[in-house]
Amino acid sequence: MRRLYFAFVLFLAAAAGWADSWDRLYASRLEASATYLEAKLALKSAEVALAYYLKPYIPTVTIATSTGTALSLGAGGFTAGVLTPSVTFENILGADLSLKAPVKASSSGGLSLGNPSLSLTRDLFVETSADRLDAEADLMTAKAAIKKVKDAVRIDLATEILNATYYTQLLEANKGDLVVLERVRKATVNPTQLRELERRVLGAQKSVLIASNTLANLGEDIKNSADSLYEDVLRMQATWTAAIDENMPDGSLAIRALEISLEAARKREGFSILPYLPNPSFTTSLTYDMDNKQIDWGLSISLSYKAIDKGERSLNALKRGEYPKIIGLKLEDARKAFVDGIRKTKDTLKILDLDKQLQELDIADAQDYVTLLERLYKGGYASEEDLVIAQIDLSVEKLDARKISHDMLIQTLNLANYYDSGE
Repeated sequence: MRRLYFAFVLFLAAAAGWADSWDRLYASRLEASATYLEAKLALKSAEVALAYYLKPYIPTVTIATSTGTALSLGAGGFTAGVLTPSVTFENILGADLSLKAPVKASSSGGLSLGNPSLSLTRDLFVETSADRLDAEADLMTAKAAIKKVKDAVRIDLATEILNATYYTQLLEANKGDLVVLERVRKATVNPTQLRELERRVLGAQKSVLIASNTLANLGEDIKNSADSLYEDVLRMQATWTAAIDENMPDGSLAIRALEISLEAARKREGFSILPYLPNPSFTTSLTYDMDNKQIDWGLSISLSYKAIDKGERSLNALKRGEYPKIIGLKLEDARKAFVDGIRKTKDTLKILDLDKQLQELDIADAQDYVTLLERLYKGGYASEEDLVIAQIDLSVEKLDARKISHDMLIQTLNLANYYDSGE
């Protein structure tokens, strides 16, 4: 009983290893992809950029020395300075709210608080809504890039696994066929049958070479676990294709990114005069005078305006007018490519399904012919050469059917990628 229990535990452990072998291999392929790692960084950057607009309640905390009053140590000794911790709430309706509380350090090593202040700074003309839409579009684009890499890695890995299975069987079958063909060819004297056998030998040698070269280009991690990985692929078909239905999906992440970019561009188009206008910054401040125990207030305006430029403003205005057209055309092309991609993939699947049905008929005919020749051969009415050729033809037809099934699986996975939103 102990031995039986131990064997059962080993079986379960092995089964668990096979079950997640695809997951381990898929994850390692992703982590070995520079494109995927770059896409992850781009996604993180886009998330941080969007948080500036979506989370203004999260403050930025800064500790810095004031201008001209840095802490320093030199030949003359320690020079006092001012540290100014600040807490800033950014992008509150286009404005920044900042609280500052200076800390003065004296040469004797003492610390004292300076006058705390509260300030609200805002540019006169802000395009927060358009900026936020651009940040959302960048995030969607980053997600689309990650999905594209994942889809490509999944397709490539599944294709390699299916190729490992198919070409291994093709290699073994043709090696076996060569042995039989060589034996029969040596015993054949009929010139017509001899030419046919020679043709079959050359075809089998070609298949052996193709299969060997294909397998040589596959990774050892796949070839060493081809059978278990093949079972993983077959088990996961249902999961991969669960999203496919008769309804056309709304679109891809890339299309949604273009839709958001178009909305942002249209908002900027409505303010095409902004490049020609000065954009002053207003700051309202409240300062508490700790010595006099009173509150002071102030209002300041800062302005920088280039009266004469070299065409930068007209170019900016032109971009505001042209970008909605450009992005609109890109969006139209992306939508068309998306719909065409689904249609072409479905058409390919229909053709492959017809090929599969035709192949099943060919297999049935080849099987009937082999059965007939076996009876004739036993009765002395058919030659061994005819029977061997018929048996080889049957094995070829079966391998071709398997290749069609593999092609259908890959195309189905391609179709499923269109229906997967990636979110």
